[in-house]
Order: sequence, then C-alpha cells, then structure tokens
Amino acid sequence: MLPLSLFRGGKFKQKIRQLTGVAPVNMKLYRTAFRHSSLGVRGYESNERLEFLGDAVLGAVIAEYLFKKFPYRTEGYLTEMRAKMVSRNQLNNVAVRMGIDELLRYNEADMLLSRRSLMGNALEALIGAVFVDRGYTAARRFVLQKIVKPYLDVEEIELTEFNYKSKLLEWSQKSGKQVSFVVKDYSRSQYRTFYRVAAMVNSEELAVAEDTSKKNAEKAAARLAFERLNLTVEQFV
Repeated sequence: MLPLSLFRGGKFKQKIRQLTGVAPVNMKLYRTAFRHSSLGVRGYESNERLEFLGDAVLGAVIAEYLFKKFPYRTEGYLTEMRAKMVSRNQLNNVAVRMGIDELLRYNEADMLLSRRSLMGNALEALIGAVFVDRGYTAARRFVLQKIVKPYLDVEEIELTEFNYKSKLLEWSQKSGKQVSFVVKDYSRSQYRTFYRVAAMVNSEELAVAEDTSKKNAEKAAARLAFERLNLTVEQFV
C-alpha cells in the first residue's frame, strides 16, 4: 500500500496513468476510487458511488465487445459470457494481477472485510473515475486495452467460469419452478453495508448467504441452492 502522502504526489499520478493508459486530470476522483468506506468516511467520500458507475460502464463495454466478437451468437450466450467476464471472481483476480492492492486504502483492523473482494470493487471504481474524468471513449479504451486484452481470455473463461445464478434460473425454467432472491436483512453502518439474501424456490427458502454486496450475496445463495438441489456443473456443460 502506498503511504498516504504519496496519494497527493506525482508517483500516484504516474501509477494511475500506468494502470489505465489515460492521462488523469481530476486526481481527487482517483484517490476516491481507492478509498473504502471502512475508513469511516462519509458515503459520498468513499469509492461506492464510483464503483456503481464503473460497474455499469464495464457492463456496457463488455456487451459491445462480445456483440462484435460473436456476430452469430444468441442473446443468451452473450448475456452469460458477459456475466462470466464481469463476475466478482474475475474482477478480483484481475485487480490482484494489476496491483490494485498497492493503492487500496481500507480499515486493515476490520477482520470481517474480504481484502480480495475490495480490490475488485476498487477496479470498478477506477473505471468509474476514468469515465467521469475523461469520458466514455477513454473508459472504453482502458477496459479493452488494460483489462480485457491482457487478463480476460474469452475462450478460457467460457470453459472455466460457471455462473451458478444464471444456471439456477435456467434450471427453474426447464423444470417449471420459480426461483427468486429475497433480501432478508440489510444494514448499513458508518463502515459497512451488509446484505443477507435468501434463494427461494417456489416461495420456499432454500439457501441463505451473506455479503457486503447484494450481488455477491445472491451469487453465494445461488451456489448453495444449486448444491442443495443436487444439481451438478456437468449437467450444464
């Protein structure tokens, strides 16, 4: 992790340019992108808003990329591949390989935080920062040249990533079941947002999972439900 003083110096600006391929202008945006809410800052001073925006920009760029790369594939295939490419596991791995941990600032004394997950969130926030600072074209170039090209092998991801939530929904359609995800509990403190989500099958609670992200809690609950229904990955390959 960079010393706090370096977040205001030329080394930080150089690191952002190296990571994104973009010449940053509004450095406050980039400092915010790496500041987690566990530091006790106010909500709008943490990276949560930029993460929300970056998630949307990333999804749009990946959708366009897949649309052009696979002109004869169906909507279902494109949707599933996008989900695999922007999965939390993928983003966490990419963030680690990019060296996001060197810039991430969070409350290291909080043992409940998943440091690896925070890095994926910070990567999305960085995409959001580039979008706000330099516009969509620069953000798109950052995603394609610095994330997709060096780190996301589409053919490999197609074979290795398994989306439990989408496959559970696919199973429900084929079997005539109704699958839904319900937030059982939600709390937000000065330091953390917390979700407890249940996977429901025909209105029956089948599995419950917890996470600081609603999306991640749903995915975890889907995986547990998948196992409790005795479904296997091989059935969907």
